[in-house]
Amino acid sequence: MNIEASIVPGESAAGIQLGSRIEEILKEQETHFLSEEIVHPLLPSPTTLRRYRSAMVDLWVREGIVDQIMVHDGYRGKLMDKIGLGSTIADIEMQIDAWEEDEEDNLVIRDLPGVGFEIEGYFPDLKDPAFRHAPIKDIYVFQANKELSSLTEFERTSATT
Repeated sequence: MNIEASIVPGESAAGIQLGSRIEEILKEQETHFLSEEIVHPLLPSPTTLRRYRSAMVDLWVREGIVDQIMVHDGYRGKLMDKIGLGSTIADIEMQIDAWEEDEEDNLVIRDLPGVGFEIEGYFPDLKDPAFRHAPIKDIYVFQANKELSSLTEFERTSATT
């Protein structure tokens, strides 16, 4: 795993490609991942979704394949060599494009599919002036033809199983 690798929307982060087999990644990594099964009451029970957590990179794995990557806590790679953890929505607006909230309330960059982000703090109103200057705490990479996993919010707010 490379914590300085570029973040490529819809493709990769940390040098890990979406669509990779988790068993191959685990063999190649010196990094220790904690694994947990994700149980969601709205998913049919045969769905196997696991989250592999490390100090700076988390992987969501469906049926042995990496489906989503999240970078956090000190990851140093950048999106388009411009935006990384600690950047702000104002930085995104100035350096890349406008941001928006998708149908599932995820923050994404307009016309840049396959990447989403979360900021530090709670802002019930996205028009709050401080919102634009809150630092990015997590960046997600997912397949460009999919939305950011609808499980993400559930996983963040629920206890591990």
